[in-house]
Amino acid sequence: MGADKTLIIGSCTVDIVIPTPRLPGSADSINSGVHHYALGGCAYNVSQMFRLLGLPYLHSVTIGSGIYGDFVKKELESKGIPIFRTSSSPHGACICLVEESGERSFIAYHGIEYKFDRSWFSAMDMGEFSSAYVCGLELEEDTGEEIVAFLEESGIRNIYFAPGPRLLTIRRNLLDRLMALKPIIHLNDKEVTSYTGLDDIDKAAMALYEENRNDVIVTMAEEGAMLFDGSSFIKVPVEKCEVVDSVGAGDCHLGTYASFRAMGTDKRKALEKANLFASRVVQHVGSTLEREEVEKLL
Repeated sequence: MGADKTLIIGSCTVDIVIPTPRLPGSADSINSGVHHYALGGCAYNVSQMFRLLGLPYLHSVTIGSGIYGDFVKKELESKGIPIFRTSSSPHGACICLVEESGERSFIAYHGIEYKFDRSWFSAMDMGEFSSAYVCGLELEEDTGEEIVAFLEESGIRNIYFAPGPRLLTIRRNLLDRLMALKPIIHLNDKEVTSYTGLDDIDKAAMALYEENRNDVIVTMAEEGAMLFDGSSFIKVPVEKCEVVDSVGAGDCHLGTYASFRAMGTDKRKALEKANLFASRVVQHVGSTLEREEVEKLL
């Protein structure tokens, strides 16, 4: 399709999805639905849209040891996905509590999959990469400095940054350095208003643009999504659907948007595709789509 490679920095973990009627309180006891185990992690979810759409990418993640690491290796091999690197350090997992409304809460154990070292790329040609993706979770780790320093040195100018609620907790000096690289920021409506302290989403997006000086993309659940480019807004609605499980919806949205942009699609059309694909992923259990679903959507 003529697109250069995208570098995806971030975890591939094990999602343990637990349907629950409500979140338990302290010392509470409730019955859950059937537990579902699957590959997850924001970066992995994003990478799957590139894979399913046939675009070149490299997912920079370390696969560790233990039952979770073994599960990840087996799943990646079954999908024909090459493993970037391995380690004897323990691999982590994420418990995803999904309420009847589809809302999700997470209990995460971060293993080696959240660590990063810029030396991994010392022998690689960064000219291969036209874009990069980074999540907020990895920047919180003690190796977050390595990620920012790598991006500063890499020469990659098209950076997608999906900090999630971590935008409020990432060390200010790291965040300032990343913002100086002018990343395209992807957040949901609650995240952008919480960070800016502004209840109006349009004003919040405009305020955030003053920091990153590049596109700000905001997803708004059943209201669709919007993009502010510093001078105008692009607002794209989405068809209403029944939400079964919202885990991975934001990742699918960004992965789809970045993929279509890599193919040369304009911003509005890429947002439309992102809304469509994300609305499909929330209609079933699991954080990614299957190839058959993608083919039907195309």
